Amino acid sequence: MLNSFQTSGNSPGPERCRVGILGFGTVGSALARRLTGPRSIPSLELSHICDRRARDKRARQPQPIAELAWTDRFDDLLAADVDVIVEAVGGAEPAVEYVRGALLAGKSVVTSNKLVIAHQGPALLGLAERQGRQLRYEAAVGGAMPIVRALGDGLAGEQVTRIDAILNGTTNAVLSRMDADLCSIDEAVADACARGYAEADPSADLDGVDAAAKLCILCMIGFGLRVQPAQIDTRTSARILPEDFRKAGLRGGTIRQLAHAEYDRDRSTLVAWVAPTFVRGDSVFARATGPENAAVITGAFAGRITMTGAGAGGDATAVAAIGDLIAIARDRAAIVPVPVLTEPETIKGLTDLKLAEAV
Repeated sequence: MLNSFQTSGNSPGPERCRVGILGFGTVGSALARRLTGPRSIPSLELSHICDRRARDKRARQPQPIAELAWTDRFDDLLAADVDVIVEAVGGAEPAVEYVRGALLAGKSVVTSNKLVIAHQGPALLGLAERQGRQLRYEAAVGGAMPIVRALGDGLAGEQVTRIDAILNGTTNAVLSRMDADLCSIDEAVADACARGYAEADPSADLDGVDAAAKLCILCMIGFGLRVQPAQIDTRTSARILPEDFRKAGLRGGTIRQLAHAEYDRDRSTLVAWVAPTFVRGDSVFARATGPENAAVITGAFAGRITMTGAGAGGDATAVAAIGDLIAIARDRAAIVPVPVLTEPETIKGLTDLKLAEAV
């Protein structure tokens, strides 16, 4: 399990922490608006933006953002006098190399990229520690639902045994719309796209690929396990029909895409999967609608702990990223311990092809 962040004891004074954003898409633009708006964060100063279409995007921005330093060259961002780079590019590559390059250049990094952490998180955290810098990734899982910090810090004294969660806001928006209106999945996807919750191709969301990467990160933090996304059993939600919701309703429940992980430490056995799941109508998962995320963390000592929060959209992700930026600004010399990970001897998925059920 990850330990709490260790402070240095000799933090710098109250100078503003200078921030550069890498990638000016949904997350990057939402973060820029927050950091330059009327309710900006006093301890943070956004000074640089790097995007491969910097010229075009800069021309469409309001004055506070347009007046920042813009570049389409990552090397320019590395050479700038920023303390932290927020990686908001998306995808595993070249994002992993961007994060590695930023750390090697002496910058701390905040990332919203679950693929970077799921595939290369331990190695990059080790590099950050050796460089005396920080790599924080609350924004990579759960949007505004602070599950990374909850597992890594708040529950550091717990022995987590099980995690059940809605981790993909896009799929939850689609399924909850089908639940409410008994519409087709194509109609629900179109509605999610119109509201800014889904990409034009939501297959990675509906097929469970996105949630599987996030579940790997939670297994790393909560169980101290090294698990790759390809090892997580995934079942698509793209084939769910209105009739499935009618049948679930007759049973007193509904359907949500759940990510499930349960670890038996004595047997070194992990059960992990992402699948469309029947949930009871009175559960926290059934009550999660639209892009909301929800999680139930079960521990050996404290029992069940529940949290919810907006899980899709730039504004929700920006909330998590700003939390990480503030943590770095408070103590720029803090050390984030590298997680000590083991590999489970056995990884199991769903036992059959039927709809999973939350228990």
